[in-house]
Amino acid sequence: MTPTQLQRIHRLCHREWAMQGDGLGLSFSEFEYLSVIKDEEDRMRVEDAHGQHLQDIVAALGVAKPSASAMVGKLEGRGLVQRFQCKQDARAQHIVLTETGQALLATGLSVYEQLAERVTDDLLQNGKGTQ
Repeated sequence: MTPTQLQRIHRLCHREWAMQGDGLGLSFSEFEYLSVIKDEEDRMRVEDAHGQHLQDIVAALGVAKPSASAMVGKLEGRGLVQRFQCKQDARAQHIVLTETGQALLATGLSVYEQLAERVTDDLLQNGKGTQ
């Protein structure tokens, strides 16, 4: 993949999310947080399925802890995530998606499923050999 192709993909993704994200009631940043929380839930073993800590989100997204805390609070206020006390570390809380959060994330992922087809078509039609 060339830098020009990558730039084209980024532009297409940004434009598509801007067009469809408002209709979903989900900002791209909110979608990213939900995605990271879901990714961590998927990686955990069944017996450890207790969510992740705020620090895991900070590390995955490369954001500041206060920013992550504010966003998790916002998502919790919307009923998309819930927090509960960690049994191993009383200072920490686990963060998990609610059913509503899972449903909204799935809707957001459908934007990317459609987009994957468009990006593939765009690269095949316009991007071959572009440097």
